[in-house]
Amino acid sequence: MKKWGILVAGMLFLSACTDEEAKPAETESKEEAVAVQEEKEMTESGFITQIRNDKVLVNNIYFSLDEEVAVNSTDGSETTEKVLSDIRTGMKVDINYSGPLGQAFPLQAEADSITILNDAESAKQTEALQAYINKEQLAGLLIMGQPIVRDNEIGFLFNNMDSGQMQEVRINLDTHEYTVGDEEKEDAS
Repeated sequence: MKKWGILVAGMLFLSACTDEEAKPAETESKEEAVAVQEEKEMTESGFITQIRNDKVLVNNIYFSLDEEVAVNSTDGSETTEKVLSDIRTGMKVDINYSGPLGQAFPLQAEADSITILNDAESAKQTEALQAYINKEQLAGLLIMGQPIVRDNEIGFLFNNMDSGQMQEVRINLDTHEYTVGDEEKEDAS
């Protein structure tokens, strides 16, 4: 019995030593991963669902904007320079940024550049989303995740800040008619 006790104590001692030796390697690999993420230029594509002071919300990431952020617009063949005041809620954009993402919800990052997408498909999607936002007069639209474009509609979940209720919205890209949950509504434009 005494031998088993010594054997178990020895195994525990060795496993404790092994864990101590592994922790610095784990820490180093996490630090290296963060350093790689900081250096890597990344692009987030989606729709601007909120504009507040010097930030825009795209796909659950708040991007800080300063005066040095490059703003462009492209239709797929030609790119033109724009300014921050040209940005509107509902626009489809590509945002370039360098990591890391701030660990909050929504995530946070600093934008390096914003490209407003104005090709035919993106413009149609932007117009439908903006029609919904304007019709419903939503100042605080908080979309949960990225809007999904399928067939001829754009759909998303959002949290209605007034009622606190989570709702599914589906917008027809041609007619701008939409459903909120099971209730169908028409665009009055």
